[in-house]
Amino acid sequence: MRDYQLEADNWKGQYDGLQIDVETLEENKSTLEQQVRTLTSKLAVVKASSSQASKEKLRLETSFSEQHSKASEEIRELKALLAEKEAYAGELVQTLTQTQEDFRESSDKVLFLENSRHDTLVQVSQENFNLESELAKIKEALEKTQQNQDFSSPMAEVSEQVEDDSIPTPSSQAEPPAAVDVPVLVPSSSQ
Repeated sequence: MRDYQLEADNWKGQYDGLQIDVETLEENKSTLEQQVRTLTSKLAVVKASSSQASKEKLRLETSFSEQHSKASEEIRELKALLAEKEAYAGELVQTLTQTQEDFRESSDKVLFLENSRHDTLVQVSQENFNLESELAKIKEALEKTQQNQDFSSPMAEVSEQVEDDSIPTPSSQAEPPAAVDVPVLVPSSSQ
């Protein structure tokens, strides 16, 4: 019996050892389960963060793509506007060049006219030319010519028709109409 007792004690020792091992394993299992729950919770947080990061990444990519598209469109518009401005600047340069050429021509003409005017004034002043006396001489010559002829001037007939409301006859016209004095402006020399 003693063998049986030893064998029973042996089995009992093994059983107690196994019982301790089971308790240790259960504690380890509980600890591992707790760790799994903690890791699962952390994984859920990481997944949520990752999902949020993915969403944020997608939002940023979309926003960047939209901004890039808008910037590209603005660049195209600015290039088109720049091309229009360059064309307009070219037209302005042509217009300015033509205007300068026209101005030069006008300046040359004005200078020519000023010189001609000056030359004429100098010539007139040197010849003691008196326009009023010349006009008076012409008027006098016309009057003498009309008096020497036996017919009146058409102007006299028209003026008498207006006054008499009748058809004039050569004998009803005593004298020719007076010549109209035209004031003559002689510019003074500014040179």
